[in-house]
Amino acid sequence: MKNIIVSLICGLLGAMIFTLINNHLYARPIAVVKLDEIIASHLREYGERELTEEQQREVSERFAKSLDQVIKRVADEHKVTLLVSPAVISDVPDYTNYVKSEVGRMVNGN
Repeated sequence: MKNIIVSLICGLLGAMIFTLINNHLYARPIAVVKLDEIIASHLREYGERELTEEQQREVSERFAKSLDQVIKRVADEHKVTLLVSPAVISDVPDYTNYVKSEVGRMVNGN
């Protein structure tokens, strides 16, 4: 009986230690990005410009590529899982303005 209790306690202790280490190393908090706001801002900015169809396509491709790169970089650097804002109903950090400024900087070549 004593061996069973010791084994149970050791198993529980091991599971707790594993869970703590796993959460510390791999758990990522949730944050949001308002993609609709970022895309609408981009469309407003470039919709007002007189661009040829070729220029519009080039800017759109550069924007999409930059947006993807920035979102991945922000998630990795800040160790967060980014979700679109409609998917989250609780109060979590919002990276929209940061992502918007970084994408704008990349699209404009700064």
